[in-house]
Amino acid sequence: MSDTPADTLRNAATVMILRQAQTGIEILLLRRNAKLAFAGGAWVFPGGAVDPADCVGAGTQDETLTARAAAVRESAEECGLALDAEQLVHFSHWTTPEKLKRRFATWFFAAVVAEADSTVVIDDGEIHDFQWLNPTQALAMHDAGELDMMPPTYMSIKLVDQFANAEQALESLHHFEPYWVTPRFARDGEVGLLLYPGDAGYETQNGSLAGPRHRCVVSDRGVTYIHSGKDVGIAAMDNPQ
Repeated sequence: MSDTPADTLRNAATVMILRQAQTGIEILLLRRNAKLAFAGGAWVFPGGAVDPADCVGAGTQDETLTARAAAVRESAEECGLALDAEQLVHFSHWTTPEKLKRRFATWFFAAVVAEADSTVVIDDGEIHDFQWLNPTQALAMHDAGELDMMPPTYMSIKLVDQFANAEQALESLHHFEPYWVTPRFARDGEVGLLLYPGDAGYETQNGSLAGPRHRCVVSDRGVTYIHSGKDVGIAAMDNPQ
């Protein structure tokens, strides 16, 4: 993912690559160079900012199509996996919270590759390591403080954790209405929060307000997602139904 500073919002794309292994569904995670200014050391999906060449390659200025082109290019550059833009399933869109120096409007896609075609090659520059992990395993490692992930990555993995089959997961995401969200920073006492639409404190960025809860608690140990149910008025982001 590009680390080019920007004063304005930049379009970006990332792709959650799945494969069906003998032990079940696996997700590709890449570890970013710890020295990078943006998300250094975090485990992420292949992805990065949209380049002008992506617009040319897509033959259009349509943001979704150029995001697909960027996702395909970044996959090839960061992990050596060749994807077809048409096979990508768009399942979410995350915009970096306001007031941060680097802000991205990021299309999240999913794709399935055959195990025989899943040989990963990293450059050992921007990307320093990779793992294919079962979703449940990845979430458990994150909860144990062993796998540093940003909230959108964490939420994306939770979305497919309920499936045992990669193609089934992709088909379900294909029929899932993509959610678009710009989190807002807040606190509830000493607890750091990211608030999402439907949370009682979302509009005022007040995490202590009584009412519906739709948020992530963010701590040194990682991310915990909270959705209090029907009172939120917005479907849970980890439920593809």
